[in-house]
Order: sequence, then structure tokens, then C-alpha cells
Amino acid sequence: MQKENRNNRVHIGDQSGKTEFPIMSLLPVGKENAISTADLVRLTGCKSARDLQERIAYERNHGAVICSGSGRGYWKPKDRQEIQEFVRTMDARALNTLRAAKSARAALKIPAGQQVIEGSGKDGK
Repeated sequence: MQKENRNNRVHIGDQSGKTEFPIMSLLPVGKENAISTADLVRLTGCKSARDLQERIAYERNHGAVICSGSGRGYWKPKDRQEIQEFVRTMDARALNTLRAAKSARAALKIPAGQQVIEGSGKDGK
């Protein structure tokens, strides 16, 4: 019998404390066997790709190692090398996101209403 605790983890029978990962259990092993987002949406009964991504995020946040790659889909890693490649990809995405926000952060440091004159230094001189 399955039940959910207050943290929304699914527990099986007497194995209290062991979290089940329904999405991860559907994934093939190895990058070369990756399953597409569209196929995984159908298999899981998710309403959309966004719904699937939210469920995958939940499982990842609770310990599941679910690899993905741009256009490749999702898979369980077959070895440490696939995990390392996935980590490098995620780190690069995170850095690119931080870089994209850099100019916006800088703009927030300029007091509202202050004008910056083109061709001058930051202090307007």
C-alpha cells in the first residue's frame, strides 16, 4: 500500500524512508538510449512537458540522478563519466544564466532617475 507523508514522498509498505522515483524508474540506462521528452510525457501521463520537468525536478531534488541533454531526452547514467558530463552541462547552463543577468544586476545599481551619458565614465565625467 502506498501513502504520502507530509513531505509528499511516496513510501512503499514496510520500507519506511525509502523514496520511490516513478519517473526515474521509466528511464533507460545510458545516454545512447535516452527517451525523448514527448515520449516520456506520454508514458508518465503528464499534462505537458512543463509538468514533466516539474516532476523530474522534484525527483532530482530528492536524490534521483536523472541525466538530460539538449535534444537528447532523459536517461539514467550508466557510469560516472555520464554523471560528470551531465554535471558539466548543468554547471555551464547555470554560469550562462548568471552572465545573462549580470547587465540587469548592474542596471539595478544605478539609482532610479539617474541618467548615464553615453561616452562618459560611470560617474558621468
